[in-house]
Amino acid sequence: MAHMEETISNNDESQWIKQKTEKVHLKLLFELHGFKNEINEQFNSLKTNLDLQQKKPLEMLTMNSSSRQITESRIFIHRNSLLTDLFQISHIQGLRNVLVAILIIFIIQVTIDDIIEDGRLNLDFNLIFESFADLHIALFIWLIMQLSTAIIVFMGFYYWTKNRYNYRKHLKSKSNEEKFLCPDFSQYLYFLFVPTLIYRDQYPRNKIIRWSFVLKMFGEFIICIFYAYYIVVRSCIPTYENLNKTKITLSMFISILFNSIMPGSFFLLLSSYGFLHCWLNAFAEMLRFADRMFYNDWWNSTSFAAYYRTSNVVVHDWLYTYVYREIYILMGRKSRSIPTICVVLLSAIFHEYVMVFALGFFYPVIFLVFGVVGLVCLFCLPRQESVTYNILVWILLFIGVGLQSCLYFMETYARKSCPSNNTFWDKLIPRSFVCYISLPSSKHLKIDL
Repeated sequence: MAHMEETISNNDESQWIKQKTEKVHLKLLFELHGFKNEINEQFNSLKTNLDLQQKKPLEMLTMNSSSRQITESRIFIHRNSLLTDLFQISHIQGLRNVLVAILIIFIIQVTIDDIIEDGRLNLDFNLIFESFADLHIALFIWLIMQLSTAIIVFMGFYYWTKNRYNYRKHLKSKSNEEKFLCPDFSQYLYFLFVPTLIYRDQYPRNKIIRWSFVLKMFGEFIICIFYAYYIVVRSCIPTYENLNKTKITLSMFISILFNSIMPGSFFLLLSSYGFLHCWLNAFAEMLRFADRMFYNDWWNSTSFAAYYRTSNVVVHDWLYTYVYREIYILMGRKSRSIPTICVVLLSAIFHEYVMVFALGFFYPVIFLVFGVVGLVCLFCLPRQESVTYNILVWILLFIGVGLQSCLYFMETYARKSCPSNNTFWDKLIPRSFVCYISLPSSKHLKIDL
């Protein structure tokens, strides 16, 4: 009996030590990522100061203590994606396992419903096949765009740099010693495929390709697609497919909106994890690209400014380097508001551009939510590090993606139910606002919001 009690005591003690070790590991991991970001910013600031001292020693501007110093563009180093490191911790793995369990429940629910209603398993993936029906056309257009970028753009840039180099050489000035700016074609071609939008002659690269990691990332990306499929089938289609048979009142619209928040929230998480983590990590591994910071801890954001900076680091780096910094410098480093507005509006326009080609019609919901409401939240919400503001950011994000999901689904089914007039304006005017639907009872009901 004493030996049994001693064994139980040892097990409890080892379990307690394991939990404490994991907590310390998690804390050190977050501190390490924060230390990396701080070192990166310090190096950028140091490089900026040295450049300014060499080029314009008399034009150094004294920055206010409340303003954040403008930094150089990103420095590439060897590092994993944040979730790759976090998934090494059992507590974070548990959260991912919860999402996997929910997917399994979705599959079981669909299977049971098919057996009860049809007496057999109905493997109907027409929605996925319809979504990828024109994949060959998209790949052909992508191939043409890549070839034109790889050949025409490179030749034009080569011609420009060669003439610029010869012109400065002809001037015989001290600044003529700068190197020939055009990269090698192999460097340029690598940049076209590597998952970053910031060009460098050299990137940090791994020594080997872990093909097991590549297959894992592509497998998880496919799982994200099926996850979204089951959410659409179980939560969205039953709500919207018969929506046009009744008049939509304001109270009904509000109810539909809040019913769309949960599916929209899953779409936000799945798109972020599927593309920014799985897809980009897979291609980075195949290209041996070592800097995997495609996103940061955006889920801890306490302001929309922090969310815009951390949710998609790949796009943020490009916008910061080639849009924000340039406008800020051209304006004499006097205001940050105008560069910020330009960056957010440009990003919103590009998101809307993608949605137009993906859906086949123009409906500027994402532009209004991202570029108008997002700007208001960006400037009006206070920036304070607290749990309350983090919860507020999550609530506003969920409402935003719920509104987008609601309006896009309504417009999609309205275009399926309402006849097209085959005009140019039919692609621009939301049909869910203006069309009338003829029902078997010969009543004409308007979708009235």
